[in-house]
Amino acid sequence: MNAPQLKSLLKLQKNDLTLIQLKKEAQNVPERQEQIRKNAQSARDQASAAHDAVKACENAIKQIELEVETAKEQINKYKTQQMQARTNEEYKAFEKEIATAGGKIGELEDRELLEMTRLDEVKAEWAKALEVEKAAEAQVATEVQELEERLNVIRSTFADVKEGREELVAQIDKEITTRYMQLLNKNQNAVIVPIRQKSCGGCHMTLTPQTLHDAHSQQKWTVCNFCGRYLYDDGEG
Repeated sequence: MNAPQLKSLLKLQKNDLTLIQLKKEAQNVPERQEQIRKNAQSARDQASAAHDAVKACENAIKQIELEVETAKEQINKYKTQQMQARTNEEYKAFEKEIATAGGKIGELEDRELLEMTRLDEVKAEWAKALEVEKAAEAQVATEVQELEERLNVIRSTFADVKEGREELVAQIDKEITTRYMQLLNKNQNAVIVPIRQKSCGGCHMTLTPQTLHDAHSQQKWTVCNFCGRYLYDDGEG
C-alpha cells in the first residue's frame, strides 16, 4: 500500500461522499417544493369547499324563509276564503287547511333553526380553513424560495468540490480508482474504511487473522473478505 496514494484516496472519498450527499439533497429540492405547492393547493381546495358549504347553508335558510312566507300567504288566503264560507263544512275545511299550513310553518322554522346552527359551524370551519390557506400560501412564498436559494448553494458547492477531483484521481493507480468507483457506485457510502476492534469499519464483520495482518503491515492494498471494501490501519483500531 502506498501511503501517499492512501492519503489521496481518502481525500478523494471525502470529496466524493460530499458530492453524493449534495446530489441527493439537490434531487430532493424539487420534490420538497412540489409538496409545499401541493399542500397550498389542498388548503385552497379545503377553503373553497368550506366557503361552498357556507353558501349552501345560507341558500337553504333563504329557501326555508321563502317557503315560510309562501305558507303564511296561503294561510291568509284560506282565512279570507273561510270568511266567505257558506256552510259549516266549508268553514271547517278551511280551518283544517289553515292548521295544516300552520304545522308546516312550525316544521320549516325548526329546520331553519337547525340550518342557522349549522351555519355557525360551517362559518367557523371556513375561518379555520382560511387560516390554514394563508399559512400554506406564506409557506409557498418563503420556503419554496429558500429551497431554490439552497439549490443554488448546492450547485456552487458541488462545482467547488468537484473542481480538484481529477487532480486527486491522477495521484492514484488506475486499477485502484477503478475498483474504488465500482464500490462507491454500488454502496453510495464509504468504501475506504479503517479497522475497528478487528472488524471491518464498513460491514462490521470480524476480519480473518491474515486480513488483519495484511492491513496492519500496509505492504499491499487489503480488502474485506465480506464486503470488498478497502481496509487501512489508522492506529485507532
